[in-house]
Amino acid sequence: MISAIAELGYQPEIVRSPIKLSSTAVRSTSEIPQVVANAIQEARASGRSVFVDFYAEWCGACKTMDRTTFKDSEVIKALDNFVFLKVDTDEYPEAAKFFAVVGMPTFIVLDTSGTEVYRQVGPIDAEELTDQLLGLL
Repeated sequence: MISAIAELGYQPEIVRSPIKLSSTAVRSTSEIPQVVANAIQEARASGRSVFVDFYAEWCGACKTMDRTTFKDSEVIKALDNFVFLKVDTDEYPEAAKFFAVVGMPTFIVLDTSGTEVYRQVGPIDAEELTDQLLGLL
């Protein structure tokens, strides 16, 4: 697992704040997977960015986020400024690979051209997520 993470350009560590892709991280293909491309198209039409929640059904932290952080009224209000997309990494492994998702949950914000402008790996509380999202507006 550590070698796979290193091949993606990351150093294994616990992350509790947004991280940026290292310069050695490489996307697996040049074409954005359709599930995400559809959200980017919607974002362009509405003038909003895309918030992608990469999760898995078996991910305990993902389920906790759904029950807590994503139920918070301030988070809900902040997410109204984004096209919100949940991507099950087991159903869409090509999307997880394309965006170099190495842990879950992973939250990525893409601008209307599909460029990543924010990444959070691991759970985040409602107040911090709200602050991060509002900072992107």
